Amino acid sequence: MSNECRGQATLVVLATYNERLNIDRLLDPILALPARCDVLVVDDNSPDGTGAHVSARAAAEPRIKLLSRAGRAGVGSAHREGWAYARRAGYARILTMDADLSHDPRDIPRFLAALDAGADVALGSRFVPGAQLDYKGWRRFLSRRGNRLARKALGLPIAEYTTSFRAARLDRVPAGLIETIPNDGYSFFMTAAVRLVRQGLRITEIPIHFHERGAGVSKMPRLEILRGMANLLYHIVNRRPFAPPDAPADAPREPK
Repeated sequence: MSNECRGQATLVVLATYNERLNIDRLLDPILALPARCDVLVVDDNSPDGTGAHVSARAAAEPRIKLLSRAGRAGVGSAHREGWAYARRAGYARILTMDADLSHDPRDIPRFLAALDAGADVALGSRFVPGAQLDYKGWRRFLSRRGNRLARKALGLPIAEYTTSFRAARLDRVPAGLIETIPNDGYSFFMTAAVRLVRQGLRITEIPIHFHERGAGVSKMPRLEILRGMANLLYHIVNRRPFAPPDAPADAPREPK
């Protein structure tokens, strides 16, 4: 694809680990959208053959890209690489989402419409009017309580900090704002949300229906809960705005 065409397109970034049974059910509706969307799959050497399957599809469909990694490096680092790839390749917009079907690809046009209407960033939210959350039991409790705590502790004007369903105009988000986030796991998404809001960008929250995942099992380690709390504490204490990568690093380091 030429740079001219690419500059008008959106790159959808999907981080995968053992999503072979879900990936086609996500790729097909994305590629069928009226808006031009390319897809980058960042696969961490999935034992179930997700990467090999995406590679075969990419050979026949140039809009599918595959970034294969040697092992499990973390969902946060996968999204970080996706942002870096989108900038290098000259895309105008990036959209990130889960690869387990918890996010509905039919919602993508609403995110892109929000950007077209003037938003710099569109955040998918499970906690604004019109949103739905299918989680039950402790996972529902943890999601609601965790985001409620973040809202109260940080005092930022958003309701959702922890889902990956997001879109942004790359010309509005400063280079390095997302690509330098040190969190390799799920805490990446909280740090990204905090940085985006504190940067003063125009942010719109999009109500989403968050479904239970498709095939497979949840991959969130219990240790991520403790890392998330440490990350929240860091952002409560450190309220400095993002400094470009070449600026003096005199702020405390964010926990990984």
